[in-house]
Amino acid sequence: MRQIKYYVACTVDRFIAHLDVTHDGFLMVGEHFADLIATFPKTFPAQFRDTLGISGENKCFDTVLMGRRTYEVGLKVGINNLVA
Repeated sequence: MRQIKYYVACTVDRFIAHLDVTHDGFLMVGEHFADLIATFPKTFPAQFRDTLGISGENKCFDTVLMGRRTYEVGLKVGINNLVA
């Protein structure tokens, strides 16, 4: 039987996006971001890993499910292949 890990970005008040569905409240710099890269390197889209200097091996996941709205964020900026 597989172990299930629930991984989601959220604010301290437990929101995963603003009411208008934007996500600009999540800072992409800082100490927490370096820790995120070190702990969960494969949660970043493959297209950005080289640019961000991410080369770590997958430590936690063998399958990833993504919600439609999260996928649409990528589509809006031209990413149509979110391969892990």
